[in-house]
Amino acid sequence: MGNKKSIVIAITGHILTDQRIIRIASKLQSNNFKVTVIYRTYFKFKKSLNKEPLNYPFVIQSLHFIFNSGILFYGFYNLRIFLKLLFKNYDIYCAVDSDTLFAFTLLSKIKGKPLVYDAHEYFAEVPELENKIKKQNIWHWITQKGVNQSTARYTVSFSLAKALEQRYGKAFDCIRNVPVYKEKDIHIKFEKPTILYQGALNKGRELELLISAMKKLPEFDCILIGEGDLSAALRAQAAGMQNVQFLGLLNPEKINIITQKVFFGYNLLNATSKSYYYSLSNKYFDYMQAGIPAISSFLPEYEILNQTLHCGICILNKEEELIKCLKYYHNNSWAYEKLQQNALLASLKNNWELESQKLVKIYQSI
Repeated sequence: MGNKKSIVIAITGHILTDQRIIRIASKLQSNNFKVTVIYRTYFKFKKSLNKEPLNYPFVIQSLHFIFNSGILFYGFYNLRIFLKLLFKNYDIYCAVDSDTLFAFTLLSKIKGKPLVYDAHEYFAEVPELENKIKKQNIWHWITQKGVNQSTARYTVSFSLAKALEQRYGKAFDCIRNVPVYKEKDIHIKFEKPTILYQGALNKGRELELLISAMKKLPEFDCILIGEGDLSAALRAQAAGMQNVQFLGLLNPEKINIITQKVFFGYNLLNATSKSYYYSLSNKYFDYMQAGIPAISSFLPEYEILNQTLHCGICILNKEEELIKCLKYYHNNSWAYEKLQQNALLASLKNNWELESQKLVKIYQSI
């Protein structure tokens, strides 16, 4: 027990909503590491989240802030993390995204300990920073300093790993955000063919397009699981529609039960930002793991996966294309069943049990 290396991981979100970090920290804890995750108690939609006990195999520590957005939040967050950890000893510092990177870069230099950079996204190129050149440059500078200091780096897709390497000059590994393997019962379906969207109800997810299309698809139902900046606007758009249902935030177990009962998973993305363009969403694999085909946009990662695994389809981000696609597969059961069987096969090789082996090797090499 005494020879376990200690890892401290910092995130700016709430631990309950970060299944990727829960999986990563749990896997490392079970492989002879002693893991601590520091998270922020604030979450805008916390009241709508089904509360569950914070009982994890790793240590968790929470932080509360007066400011929860903007430059004051990021400044105070990094200062607080720096001061909190300055007089504590850890063997490895893991910064999750660039917003935790400044403090951990300094701590890594002062302590002489390795830094790991876990890039969930292309942080300086997220939609919120589009056309904000000064802010983008600041985040690029912070990220570059962190990458220069880091011993290891990984991100969620191969195309994003390549893009980050080209921008910051060091290689990134790819640890995809895939779920654990689950037993399935795909024969229990909702009465009507149902389209499922799970994830943040945010700009760029083409959710307005989905709701608009549902007005012309009375034979289909639609379920949206999640909350976000567009929660109120999307509910207003769907007001009076009997075939659109918002379920809010649910725990992963309930989401999985629902997912197995649906017809298609929805995964369109308006990729005007580089972060979205190179993304590979966890929902794509959640659909796959439930044995459900996904409808995705023509983006690099989804095109490659669908061309090799044949467990989903890519369409243009147009209402008429979505309607045409859903009606085709509803009327041609043989074509749909082929996609579904391929999703079942793909789930055997695209799961956390296999993917996490690469993660453990990265940390064991440090």
